[in-house]
Order: sequence, then structure tokens, then C-alpha cells
Amino acid sequence: MLLYKSRRRRNTTLRKPAISSEDSKLREQLKRIEDRTYKTYRARQSASTRLSQRARAWNWAVVSLSTATTVAAIGMLTKPDMYGPNSGTLMVCLSVLVLVATLSTTNMDYPGRSRDMFLNYRKIQRLSVEIEETRNNEGPLKSEWVKEISNRYQVILDETENHTEGDYLRHFSESLKKTDPYFSDSKSLHWKRRRKTSIDTAITLLPYGTLVLPISLLGPLVASLLE
Repeated sequence: MLLYKSRRRRNTTLRKPAISSEDSKLREQLKRIEDRTYKTYRARQSASTRLSQRARAWNWAVVSLSTATTVAAIGMLTKPDMYGPNSGTLMVCLSVLVLVATLSTTNMDYPGRSRDMFLNYRKIQRLSVEIEETRNNEGPLKSEWVKEISNRYQVILDETENHTEGDYLRHFSESLKKTDPYFSDSKSLHWKRRRKTSIDTAITLLPYGTLVLPISLLGPLVASLLE
């Protein structure tokens, strides 16, 4: 008769390390930093797009104004009174206007600012991903590392200009209902978001309003060529 020895099966399941109160606090702090980095990344992404749109708008405005005034000046060589008895004075004023628009656009440096904002939000995005991966790790956290992450976030924030309130409200208007008592009323939040975003949009579309001037200049020129 064979005797079989009973063997106890060893429990191969790995127990998760118990999370201490200190580690729990660090994870909560890390979660708050992660939320801030994500919101900043999305807001500055919106700011980069806004600045890029303004760069294109002002470039088109300057190009159209310069082309129209040059063509109108050539047309005045054959018909000096094309735009009335003070056509010469009008052309001088328009030339000064084009110069001011060119210098203003150069001074605002929308393309450079958009590029800086793009590089900045990409850094914040990478930092947010790093925080997320670390927070999902089951290993214990170190307070020194959490502090280093917070300092890195602050350094990245200082590398470029800040986004506008409208940039933030485009993505996170709903979160303000929970964090800001002033916006507990959805109507207040709705009107604030609409006002801020409308201001940003109006400033972005403003250069396209200058296209009325080139059209008005080319009208008499086309009419004179058809005579």
C-alpha cells in the first residue's frame, strides 16, 4: 500500500505592500500635481493655437495692405486723381499705416510666442505622463521625488508667458463649479466663459477687418482699367 504524503500548496500570490499613511499623503499630493500639470498643458495648448492663428491673421493683413497700396500707387501714375483730389496724401497715410502694422506685428512676435508656448506645453505634457506612470506604480513614493516633481513643474511654468483665462475656460469651465464657489451657478460660469472666449476670438479676427481697405483701394483701380 502506497502512502502519499500530503503537501501543502504554497501560496504563490504576491501580497501588495501595505500603503502607509505617509505614502498615501504623497500619492494624494502627486495626484493634485498631476491634475494641475494636465490642466496647464491643455490651457497652454489652446494658447499656442490662439497665438498661431493671430500670427497668420496679421501676416495676411500686412501682405494684403502692402500689395494693395503698391498696386494703387502704380495706378495713380496714369490717373493721379483716382482716389479724389487728395490721392497723394491718402497714399502717404496708407503707407504709414502699413509701416505701423508691420512694426507692430514684428513687435508682438506671434510666431515666436506660439513656438515657445508649443515647446512649453510639450514639456508639461511629458511631465504629466511621468507623474501618471509613477503614481500608478505600486512601489513606495519618496517625498524628495515628489518635491522635485513640484519644483520641475514650477520651473517649466516660468519658461514662457502664461495662458489667458479664456484659454483655460475653453477646456475646464466645468471643473470650476467644484473648485470655485463663485461659479457654483452655471449661468455665471457660462457668461464668464462666453465673455472671455469672445474677447480672445475678437482680437484674433481683428486683422481680417483690415481687408476692407485693400478691397476699397482696388475697386477704383479696376474701374479705371475698364474705362
